[in-house]
Amino acid sequence: MEAIELKKILEAYDTKLDEALRLNKSPMQQLQLEKSENSTKSIQKYRIFEVVTFSLLALFLGWYIANNWEHTHLAVSGIILHFFALVALIGSIGQVVLLNQIDFSKPIVEIRKKIELVNSHGLLFVKLIFLSAPVWWSYALVGLDLFLGVDLYVHLETDFVVNYLVINSLLIIPIVWLFKKLSYNNLHITWVRKTIRVFTGAKTMKALSFLNDIEQFEN
Repeated sequence: MEAIELKKILEAYDTKLDEALRLNKSPMQQLQLEKSENSTKSIQKYRIFEVVTFSLLALFLGWYIANNWEHTHLAVSGIILHFFALVALIGSIGQVVLLNQIDFSKPIVEIRKKIELVNSHGLLFVKLIFLSAPVWWSYALVGLDLFLGVDLYVHLETDFVVNYLVINSLLIIPIVWLFKKLSYNNLHITWVRKTIRVFTGAKTMKALSFLNDIEQFEN
């Protein structure tokens, strides 16, 4: 039998198996699905709150940038924070869209995969923290200006600023590399697995492990 014909037979079998699973879910599975559906609705409310929060933050930072446009260091710092706020906002919007796509009449594996994608959302914020490490000074400049009315930049020596910018610029490449490495696709790498576990927690780690297993199975 040719490989193509065998593949078609297996695909047809998988389709029938999925239909059987949908039609023959046990009462326990139905109960678990109902519990997951209720939990998903609660998570969706929280993600909508995130969208609203990050939207307001992005608008506020846009206002801050406009008001401080004549002060280059404050405007640039505001733009950097605005970028990270937009990334977080896009991530939260994506979560809301994903939650709306969950169809509890679909096969259990498909439902579980989308739920675990939602549960792994915490990894995004960890990656953003690492990514913002070379520009953490922007948080200090904007924070001190907003809450204390202090412009820290005018009190810094030029040599210190130049050296600091050079050193932090050199961190960009390894930080971007780290950003890409922190993924469920790399859980087989010990330091990646340990880093994610330390900074995210058991729930996120469990979700990432499941996604990794599913992807390996699908491949």
